[in-house]
Order: sequence, then structure tokens, then C-alpha cells
Amino acid sequence: MTELIGSSGFSRRNFIKGAAVFGTAGVLAGCKPKTDDKTIDDDTPHEIVPSPDVLYPGACSGNCGGGCWLNVHVRDGQVVRTSARDFPNTAYNRICPRGATHVGRIYSAKRLLYPMKRVGARGSGQFERISWDEAISTVTSNWKSITEKYGPQGFGIEWGSGNYQLVHGTCNGVSALWRLMNMTGASEVPLDVDAGVGFGTSHAHGGASTVNGPMDIPNAKTIISWGCNPGNALPQIFHFFLERKDAGVKYIVIDPLFDANASRADMWVPVQAGTDGALALGILNELFKNNWVAEDVIKNQTNCPFLVKADGTYVRMVDAGVAPAEGETSPIALLDADTKQLVPFSETTNPVYTGVSNVNGIPVRTAYDIFMESVSKYPAEEASKLCGVSVADIKELARIYHEDGPVRTEMMLGMNHYRNAHYASWPMVLIPALTGNIGVKGGGCGMLEEYLPQLILPNYGALSPAGAPGPGRHIPVPNLLEATQGGLQGDGIPLKGLFIHGSNPASTFAEHDNTMAWMNNLDFLVVSDMYMTETMSMADIALPAAHWFEKEDVSYLFSTHPYLSWNAKAIEPQGEAKPDFEILGLIAKGLGLGDMWPKSARDYMNEVLGSDAFAAMGITADALEAQGAMTLRPGSEDYVAANTTNLETGRWYVYQETVMKSYYYYTNIDESLEHVPQFVEGTFMGQHTEHRAKYPFHTIGEKMRTHTHSQWSECALVREYEAGPVARINPNDAAELGIKEGDNVKLSNEFGHVVMKAALSASVPPKTIVSGRSWNKEDFIDGHFAAICSIGFNQVCANQAFNDASVTLEKA
Repeated sequence: MTELIGSSGFSRRNFIKGAAVFGTAGVLAGCKPKTDDKTIDDDTPHEIVPSPDVLYPGACSGNCGGGCWLNVHVRDGQVVRTSARDFPNTAYNRICPRGATHVGRIYSAKRLLYPMKRVGARGSGQFERISWDEAISTVTSNWKSITEKYGPQGFGIEWGSGNYQLVHGTCNGVSALWRLMNMTGASEVPLDVDAGVGFGTSHAHGGASTVNGPMDIPNAKTIISWGCNPGNALPQIFHFFLERKDAGVKYIVIDPLFDANASRADMWVPVQAGTDGALALGILNELFKNNWVAEDVIKNQTNCPFLVKADGTYVRMVDAGVAPAEGETSPIALLDADTKQLVPFSETTNPVYTGVSNVNGIPVRTAYDIFMESVSKYPAEEASKLCGVSVADIKELARIYHEDGPVRTEMMLGMNHYRNAHYASWPMVLIPALTGNIGVKGGGCGMLEEYLPQLILPNYGALSPAGAPGPGRHIPVPNLLEATQGGLQGDGIPLKGLFIHGSNPASTFAEHDNTMAWMNNLDFLVVSDMYMTETMSMADIALPAAHWFEKEDVSYLFSTHPYLSWNAKAIEPQGEAKPDFEILGLIAKGLGLGDMWPKSARDYMNEVLGSDAFAAMGITADALEAQGAMTLRPGSEDYVAANTTNLETGRWYVYQETVMKSYYYYTNIDESLEHVPQFVEGTFMGQHTEHRAKYPFHTIGEKMRTHTHSQWSECALVREYEAGPVARINPNDAAELGIKEGDNVKLSNEFGHVVMKAALSASVPPKTIVSGRSWNKEDFIDGHFAAICSIGFNQVCANQAFNDASVTLEKA
């Protein structure tokens, strides 16, 4: 078998003939074992003729957090299957059901092959084929007319996580899409998802990386999976945990559902969904009650000794009459226990941390006393009532963090889909921080994919060429309807045009009716994607984008391994699909901005990789193409996060002086909820809310093992074993309502409804309904799963809360 990088020897006649019928060479051969690889000859379709595969490196580039590196098997110009490719460290080699079914995606019946123009009503799916010249002319003429009337911010760019590649994707502020946004001054419409956990933990550490690399997992004595479902969402790292469990390491899973992950645990802690914060506070209470937090940690590793004035701000040396040096900020002051004087925080190791009421005539309290006032409300007995975890288990978890370390806490995105996500994650990260389980081998806490982006230091100058005005206003998702109706917060600039890239908001945004409303308010909508998604059906112009394996790029961000992975162009694009960079360049030129656009995708790749940080590691486009995968942590894959923070003092914070806000448009903030960790119920799913009394079933939109968000929902190979959405219901609840397996059931509340098939499962807690949150409208019998959750944000955190929802359940 020959492994090549470069031209695939593409034959258009072969390609069209081989891919014309979904289910023949393009699918069936791709499903056979390697030793059975066959192809169908052009002139004798029924004759089996051996033909060797050519292997290309390809990277799975959706936002699943895996970043698997694959072999793309090409035969006669056609992809026939994929397999796991060897990383330099083969411990990272993996391929999941999604990566194994790319053949079905490339040759999907829903693949968009040509530019299309809508000829029916929005959402009708009625389109006609047009040329690329007509498509780009229509896009740019509408873009120009809207910006001439309303200014550059009247047109917007909505980006998603459908492609995390360096050049062609979105890649969080690095890819060519951001260059176009900077060049045009268009409004930015982000996803506003999965932000709560990171926002909350940043209260404690300012955004520092606190999770050790995966190669450090063997050093753990205990592994706790909390808000993490690697069996479904991260199969690329699940083996690391299971290998350590098999070696005798204790594996603990904290999760409402008894799933594949929980089934492998030594201890399953069935916390009630949305109440993780109460559990965390109960553990903290137990730690302090038993004096299991070292006094030195309290004094010198946290802001517990900080003195807080009545207005919520810290005492600084200026309050002691010491003026700061010119241009500097007055340092935070601590009360030294030996001298009884105020000193800069860095000049004492023996500060007073409790019982202070007045310094220099200023009424104060220590951050420790404020923090303990909150923590004292959650003894194990009270926390148990709130979160459903037994008192014994709460006490045992506290003991484990104190005695059974090093403890590694794998904390992914499971809590992100609740409005109280940031309230829960702040006390959660404090548990390992206060018990000495961060900054040590075998410890760490957080999302495994967090540690990689800390090293990504591209040449950001590539994003803003000379003369580029930069991006326009930022429009949070809940404000989109307001923006399309006449402006944002009274700015008088209506959003009338939108370009959607790498995103499927019609399927994935909360409150489906709201999404349909703002889309219908747009004068012009253009969508670039590989498939006819639900969002694409709303477009005025649909632009066909090339698949990942149909273009050259680098897999760049949010991976559970430390590598940049080369993605070669294995085949020519299907039909008239074009690489994203080329599509964006055609738009730029049509807008008269061609002089700011790079000559080629490779040129742009070289620009972005042209930073000193990459040069120091020897990483260039040529080196990546030659080597295939290059580590961002040379010689240190067993990376251990430092026990320090990015906050002003480098300490862990149990109190925040200034209320952080993650988005611009907010009103009536209750600051009392934000200064110190405390339990705050979800808006619509809390046990004691009036809403829950009216709508007694809580819904969980589960991360699917077969989809990455709505990607792969178009893949027929996946549909063979997961044909469509189901509502998983506890058998006792079903019996009470007369619901049987396979019945149609209706979930509804004031925001909308959805009808789908029922599936009975004892793994689902009572009064809970679980369904995969990754389907398009056409997949449901009626309604939409995205219709039953509200678009509203938490008061300070821009984060769509898909699971903060409750419904009625009835047989349909």
C-alpha cells in the first residue's frame, strides 16, 4: 500500500460515474475491510477489478474536541473509506463512528453540488441552479446595497464551529473568515454557546489553563468525570481513563444519567441535572468543616485574606496613605498578622484572613469570611436536598479530594447548557484548587482541550490587512430579533443581510420560533455549507462548500491531543463546490476589496503561521506538509498545569471584586449573585419554581456519539443505525401516562413543542426526558426539539441554555 501526499490522479468521468449512485462504490466499498477493497471498472460495471488505495492525511475538523487524524483512502479519484492514521505518539490514534463514515458525508444525497438561488418561500426548499458568477454577483450586489443604505454593520457574518481548520474554517479568530469580517466591518453574530463553564472557572483563575495533558493521566490516583460524557462525546480520550481504571485507579462519574461512561465507573454519583453547584458547595462545606484545606493555601494561594470594603472593592495600599507610582495601580493590601499593619499582598506570608471588621477606620470584611458565609449554607445535609446526592456520597467525595490524590477532575461542557452554569463551575474548580490537586502530576481540573489553545500564538496581523476597519458591532443571539426589527439597543442600524458560515442556527439555536422570526426579517440571507441543512433551506443564495478532504488545510484548534495536523487535498471537490477560502475571496473581490485578499490559501496559511512562536518550534506550512503532524508541546506531552492564575495576584479567587460580564447588552443585574460562589437554580427546570410545577418533565439534549452538533445528520451510513430522534423516558413515567415503546409523544411548553417516537429506558431519571439535540426540523414528526428551550441568557453570561427547559409530556 503506497502512502502519498498530493495529486490524487482524479478522473472526472470515473468520479461522476462512481459517485452517481449513493450506496455503490462510494459507500459499500468504503464499508468493507481493507483486504476486501474493490472498485468498479468504468466499462464493465459488474467486473471486480483490484485497485490499490492511495492514502492521504486528513483531519476530522468539526468541533467535537477530538481532532482525530485520519487516513483518507482514495481509489480512482474517489474516497472509499477512512481509517486511523498514526500520530507521532500513537497513543492518540483514534477514529470514532463519525470519522469512520466520511464516505457517506462526501457522497451524501444532501450534498450541495452547485450554487443555488431560492425560487420559493423561505424554508420551502425550492431552489434553482445558477452559475458561480450569478451567485457571487447576487451576493455582493445585495451586500453593497444594504451597506450603502445602513452602513457596514447593516450586513452581518454569523459563524459556527462546523469547521475548525486554520484557513477555510472559523477557528476562533484565526481563519480567513475573520479577515473578511475585518475587511468589511460587518456585524459579528457568534454562537454564544458552551460559555458558562469557562466563564465561571475564570472567576477563580482568570482563564488560566488548569488541566494537565493527557499523557499525565497515568499519574492520577483518582479520576473524576464531572459534567463530561467521553463515551459519547470524546471517545478519543475515553480509553485513557479506562486504561487507568483497569490499572487500579479509581474512576468516579458524576452525571444524572446512567450511560456508557457511568457503567464503567467505580462510583457513580447521580446528581440531579442542573444542581452541580449545590453538590460542589456541599463538598466545600465538608472540606472546611473537617479542616481539610491547609491554612497556608488559604493565606498564600487564595484571595481569602483580601479585605473587602462596604462597596465591594478591595482595600489597596492607597487606603493606607501610600500613593502608587506614576502610571501604576495601587497594590492590594493585606493585614499582616505579625505587624498588624497593611502591606502589599506580595510582602507577607502571614496575613490575617478572618475576623477583621475595620482597618484605618474603614469598615471591611475578609473575602474568606464572605466566602464562608456562603459555603456555610450548604452542609452536606442541605446540599443533598438540593442536588439529590446522598449525604454519604457528598462526604465521601470530600474525603477523596483530601486523601485519595492526586485527583484529576475531567470537567467538560455538560453543565454549559444551563443558565446557572457559571455559578456551578466556580465552586467546582475551587475544590481541587484548595485541596492541592492542581499544579501536581496526576492532578489538574478542567476541559482536556483547554490546554492546547494556550500555545496557539499565530500572526494576528494576517487577520487585519492595512486599511481594514475591523469588525463591526457584536450581536448576541437573544438580540438578533431586535437587531433585524430596527436596530440593536436603539442604535438605529437594522441587521438586514447575513452571511452564515460553518453554522446551522435553524437547527441548533434555542427557541426555534425566534430563529425563524429573525431569519424571515432579513432582506437577504446567504449560506455557505456542504449540505442542504435546515438553515440552507432559508437562504436566498446557497453556496456549495468543499468537504475537508477536498482542500488543503491544517487542523488547528480544540483538540484532545497537542498536534497541528496536516489535511491534504485528497480528491477534487464534488460538483462545483469550492473551498471556503476561494468562496470568501470571490466575495471580497466582488465587494471591491480584492487588493486586501491573499493570493492563495497557502499564502494565507504562511501568514498566520509566520509568528515568532511557531518559528521557534519550527512549524511552517512546508514542515507540516512534510511531517504530517507536529506537536505544540515538544518534549512535554506530560504537561502539568501550573498552580497559579491569570488574575492580578496569581492567586485563586473565592470572591470577585468587579462583576464580570461576557456580553454587552444587559439590564437589571443582581450583583449579589455574582461576587461569591453560591447555588442558583436554573430558570426553567428548578425543583421549586412555578414553571416546573406547570411543566413537570425536565429535558436533556444529549451529546450524540453519531453527530457533532447537527453534522452527520445528513449521512445515510449513520442513519442506518440511528435513523432519527427519539424521546427516552423512564419506564415508570411512561406507564403512568400510558406510553409504550414506539408511541408518538408530544413535549410542549410556552415556547413550542416537538413530537417524536418514545423509547423507554431505565437509565433515565424520573421526570426526565433525554433526546439527541442534533436533528433538523424534517426529522421530527412535528415541531422541533430546539423549540422547547428559551433563547434568554443568564444576566451576565452569553450562553444558550439548551437544557434549562421543562415540558409537559403526553401521548400524541
